[in-house]
Amino acid sequence: MSGTVRSAKAPMARINADLEQLRHDIDALVDVVARHPHARPQLVEIHHQVRLLGQHLNTALASPTEPVPPEEPQ
Repeated sequence: MSGTVRSAKAPMARINADLEQLRHDIDALVDVVARHPHARPQLVEIHHQVRLLGQHLNTALASPTEPVPPEEPQ
């Protein structure tokens, strides 16, 4: 296994946990906005930030700087 794959495992576990927490937090905010529409600007701001993150990821995936090796079976 290469060092790159090994070093990516810890950040991926943390990122996956953070994304799961983000989904829960966004669900909670959606519920708040449903009851209190004045909180909608906060939801709009989160939407904007998530879109920017998605654009950043899409750009990174569109043009790899080096060949992407196939994943090794686990």
